[in-house]
Amino acid sequence: MNSDALFRNYYRPLCIYALHYLLDVEQVEDVVQDCFVRLLEIGDEPQNARGWLYTAVRNRCIDQLRRKNPLLTNIQPEDLDGLISDDEAQERSFREAHLWEAIDNLPSRCREVFLLSKRDGLTYREIAQRLDLSEKTVEHQVSKALKRLRGQQSNFFFIFFL
Repeated sequence: MNSDALFRNYYRPLCIYALHYLLDVEQVEDVVQDCFVRLLEIGDEPQNARGWLYTAVRNRCIDQLRRKNPLLTNIQPEDLDGLISDDEAQERSFREAHLWEAIDNLPSRCREVFLLSKRDGLTYREIAQRLDLSEKTVEHQVSKALKRLRGQQSNFFFIFFL
């Protein structure tokens, strides 16, 4: 896979993966971009580019955590394996990235209403007032979004919003 395809396929999932560690979007984007630059500097693409990228991002995140908090200087990758395995975290990052891609592809009004409802937790009444719509229109837009998303993704993805 060429570097452009690697970037397109893995950038967003890697950012979501790194966000589980760092919780700072700007820092996450810097870490992931640095790892892609490092991969390009190597020249020869590793046999398992996905594994290399996830390991590099994870290690860079740990380095960032160590720099931010001197008490974490002895933290090791295996110390972070508590609640979720690294393989599961990688897989979740891909599923979340695909979900967000599907949400990004919703019509703009539909996406806006859906996110206000599911991400921000606003009631249909609050959304209707904010956007100067009827509650029925809000209900219809959320229903339309869910139908489109279910058509593109497995129901597992809706854990994040329901």
